[in-house]
Amino acid sequence: MSTPTVVLDGSFVSQPRTGSGQYTLALWNEFATSDDCAVTLALPHPIPATLSRGERVVVQEPPFPARSKLAKVWWEQQGLPALAARMRPHLVHVPYFAAPVRIAAPLVVTVHDVIPLVLPEYRASLAMRLYTALVRRTVRRAILVLTDSEWSRRDIVDVLGYPADRIRVIPLGVDERFRPATESDRVWQLAARWGIRGPVVLNLGGFDVRKNLPLLVRAFARALPDLPEGAVLVIPGQPHSDNPTLYPPLEPLIRALGLEQRVLLPGPVDEDEKVLWYQLATVYAYPSLYEGFGLSPLEAMACGTPVIAVRCTSLPEVVGDAGLLVEPDEHAFARALVRVLNDPVLQRTLRTRGLERAHTFTWRRTAERTLAAYREAIALARQGAGRAMG
Repeated sequence: MSTPTVVLDGSFVSQPRTGSGQYTLALWNEFATSDDCAVTLALPHPIPATLSRGERVVVQEPPFPARSKLAKVWWEQQGLPALAARMRPHLVHVPYFAAPVRIAAPLVVTVHDVIPLVLPEYRASLAMRLYTALVRRTVRRAILVLTDSEWSRRDIVDVLGYPADRIRVIPLGVDERFRPATESDRVWQLAARWGIRGPVVLNLGGFDVRKNLPLLVRAFARALPDLPEGAVLVIPGQPHSDNPTLYPPLEPLIRALGLEQRVLLPGPVDEDEKVLWYQLATVYAYPSLYEGFGLSPLEAMACGTPVIAVRCTSLPEVVGDAGLLVEPDEHAFARALVRVLNDPVLQRTLRTRGLERAHTFTWRRTAERTLAAYREAIALARQGAGRAMG
């Protein structure tokens, strides 16, 4: 087959802290230096300063305010199809849960998870329910669906009714920035800034309801009498909205448990500081109830930080035997915290296992398997097997 030409939807590259943004940027960075495919990044907004790929980036801005809901729908249903009609690539790849109703090119869609379809808190508004109904139907027009885990593959089959034999599981990777500390002075400066003198229990996974942070706070409170002196729970970041159903506030629970001096909420952190928090942490605690993959435990392991996670959804696929997997119960999570924070030998064992496992998840491998899926989808289209399924 000749070198495939691919249009990659880059609408999330301006949001690099989101999972879809990290995924799109990682693929783009790998493909941009590859001779195995000619990938053009299509953007519905001006080129971010962090991108300088010249002729391999095209922009078509919507006639609506940037990042508005109307702009998003316009891009997916009008802007991207218009670019595909003009450029006539072998394939278009939408790297998140959306797809055009009509597009003049074979289509591959990445569905990281089906959270809006299985968790009602994520589709509370009428607009979200209408949008979800649209993408639920249009995604079925893809020749292949890519996803991050076997758990998500099963959900896509069960919830979307998409054929299992047209789904390719391609795990995500971890950026090379996430590694054990080489400049310990910066890590200790971070600790000093926040007055930290004891072990750190860290969570960087987000504040939305499925992340199950109230369980973590209650488990930490239950474990605290048996933890080493000065132990603190640190939860950087901030909710994306003030919707208490989707982002339950933690401060009332922290006050009710008398943990104001033991739970730190540092607020938003940039990517460099995020790495330092991983490196400072004694243990990474992740009680999330639903993950299509679970990138933050992988980042923690890559930094040499022991991981405790719940035995739910895709997390066993990511963590494996390199961390402690427990039931989503505050008693079980508290016992795991006590066990890890009081056992330096176990910490070293988990650190070694975590580093070894994290090294198997690379963006290069993700890109290579994605390219193989591109070639397969193009071949299927040429054989006529990519007809719309409804």
